[in-house]
Amino acid sequence: MNFLSDNFPRCLAMLSRARRFVVLALIGGGLCACATQTPIQSNQATSYEGIVKTADGTMQIVPKQADFGRYKWAVVPIIELEPSVVSKELRETAQSVVADLQTGLDKEVGRHFSMTQQPDNEPVLVVNVRITRITEASPGLNVLTTALIGTPLRNGALAVELEAKEASTGRQVALLVWADSGGVMKDFKGNYSRDAHARLLAGRFAIAAGKFLSPLGQQ
Repeated sequence: MNFLSDNFPRCLAMLSRARRFVVLALIGGGLCACATQTPIQSNQATSYEGIVKTADGTMQIVPKQADFGRYKWAVVPIIELEPSVVSKELRETAQSVVADLQTGLDKEVGRHFSMTQQPDNEPVLVVNVRITRITEASPGLNVLTTALIGTPLRNGALAVELEAKEASTGRQVALLVWADSGGVMKDFKGNYSRDAHARLLAGRFAIAAGKFLSPLGQQ
C-alpha cells in the first residue's frame, strides 16, 4: 500500500507521457497519411508557361489587365476527373465532390458573370475545371484523436485545376492550380465520414475560383 501511495504521482506522470506519445504518434501518422498541400498540374491546360506560386497550395497564371471587365458571360462545363481520381475506391466520394463543386462554382462564378444563354458575337469565358486529387478522410483516426485530444484531424485533401479560356478563340485567359490538405482543425463538421473534408474543400475552392476570376467580369 505504501509503495502505491509513494509512487502514485510518478505513475500518473508516466501515463500522461505515454498518452502524449500516443497522441503525437496518431497525429504524425495522420498527417503523413495525408496528401501534401501541393498543387498538381493535369498537363491538360493549354499552357503552364509563366505560372507562379502565389500562396501555399496555390499557383496561378493571373488574368492580364487588358482582359479585366471583358466578359459578361461565363459557362462552367462538366467538371473533369483525372484517371487517378476515378478509381473504384474513390468513386462515391468523387461523385459527391463533383456535385458540390459544380454547384459551388455555378454560384460563385455567377456572382461576377451572367450564366444564362450567351448572345452571339459577345466574348464568353469558358471555365474548365479538373479535379487532380482527392484524399478521403479517416473516420477511425478522427474518432481516436477526438477521444484523446478533443479534436479530429483534417486528413482529407483536394487538388483542383481551373483553366479559363475565351470561347470563340480558345485563348487561355487565366489558370489556377490549387490544393488544400492536412492540419488539425476544430471547425470542420462531419469529420467522421470519408467524403466530408474533400466536399468542404470543394466549397472553399469554389470561393477562391470566384475571386480569382472576378476581375474578368462585368458584374
